[in-house]
Amino acid sequence: MTSIKKKLSRYISISISILLVSILLITDIAVDSWIDVEFDRAMTNKANLLTTLISEDSDEIHGIEFDFADEFMPEFSGNNDPEYFQLWLDNKVFERSKTLALFDINDLPRTTVKLNQSVIIDITLPDGRSGRMYFTKFKPQIDTDDREGLVDLLQVVQNQKTMELAYAVSNEGLNQILWFVDIIFILTSLAAVFAVRLIVFKVVDRGLKPIEQLNNELQKINLNSEISAINTANLPDELIVIANGINHFIRENKNLYSREKRITSDIAHELKTPIAELLNLSEVAIKFPHEKQLSDNFKVDVLNITERLRNIVNSILLLQKSTNSIKLAKQKIELKQLINNVIKIENKAKRTINFTLDKSCESIQANEFALTTILCNLVNNALFYSPDNTPITISVLPHSENKQVIFSLTNVSEHHFSEQDFALFFDPLWQKDASRTSTDRYGLGLAIVKSYCENISATLQVAMSAEKEITFTIII
Repeated sequence: MTSIKKKLSRYISISISILLVSILLITDIAVDSWIDVEFDRAMTNKANLLTTLISEDSDEIHGIEFDFADEFMPEFSGNNDPEYFQLWLDNKVFERSKTLALFDINDLPRTTVKLNQSVIIDITLPDGRSGRMYFTKFKPQIDTDDREGLVDLLQVVQNQKTMELAYAVSNEGLNQILWFVDIIFILTSLAAVFAVRLIVFKVVDRGLKPIEQLNNELQKINLNSEISAINTANLPDELIVIANGINHFIRENKNLYSREKRITSDIAHELKTPIAELLNLSEVAIKFPHEKQLSDNFKVDVLNITERLRNIVNSILLLQKSTNSIKLAKQKIELKQLINNVIKIENKAKRTINFTLDKSCESIQANEFALTTILCNLVNNALFYSPDNTPITISVLPHSENKQVIFSLTNVSEHHFSEQDFALFFDPLWQKDASRTSTDRYGLGLAIVKSYCENISATLQVAMSAEKEITFTIII
């Protein structure tokens, strides 16, 4: 079973963790690069400082003066974290740091660069440590006093001898710092991942609490409970829509349950009366076997009661059949012939029924059995519940906006129906006469009409005028 909580927590944790680790990785790379650049810049500055101590002086033996003092730069003379430099003039060693004299291999490697350019390379220092070396080729500056006496300074500069400088320093401290930064990055990333996972699980768990609350509310509701709706006051907006849908579902089911209970009670009542009559007839016939009048009427009475039982059962079965979700086949129906046949079958008392049919509606695509059942029940209902001297009107007209057909059946009603009555009009076994004095009507006809209308996607409407004329309208 898939868990929304676990899946949501996993996705959010992975997404945020990837984002955080990416940010930390970029930060780590940026910090490493910055430290590396600063290390190289410090080397460049130290090497530039050494070149500024070199100047061309005619009073010196080689014509070059190197104004360097160990006491001001002890890193080039001591054993504690030593640094190294070496100068070349005319491809010969001009000067080297005292730290190089401490080792058998006391030369720094030379490399090829252009004049006034430099390069930084990784080397192994004479003391065995890993390090970096800054190497540059340059022309020494001319002493200020000598410069003032020169007539053609440019010519002198062009004829100057070039020098090379190698400056080397250990980068083990740099590597340790970089490793330290990387370790901090790894630990921070792991801590961030675990923290994000923990926080996300807590937040998601708290965020899903309203769903548990909704579930607890649902468990309190059943068809027999007094609670008929979920309280949405404390629910978040996202669950209010779901709760409203559930409340609608609960109301529909409670109404359906109440309706089924009422239908069950009404069916029992309808069947109870003829069964009681059969029992009474049987008991009387057994008690008075020689009573001629009883024996003569017994068979007829039993037949009539049995017919009533059969009609009730057939109507219930027809209602059940009409609620079947199986799609009904459609065929072309000639409406004039169909309606005339319905009138002929139902109008046995030869009542006045006015039938009008628009020429554009002579045929229709629908299920013949369903439409016949609908019209038979409506005509039968109109004949039974209207006074004998009043006409019944049936009209078939085209719809004004589309290709639908409108069936209308109007009759004068013996009863006045309220809006509350119309709300129950098509419920099974509902009758205006609550005492059910009629032995021929069971309140199933209009329920069958509505059910078949829904089955063939027809719209059923009912309205009553001030003159107590009731009109059933079917749009199909």
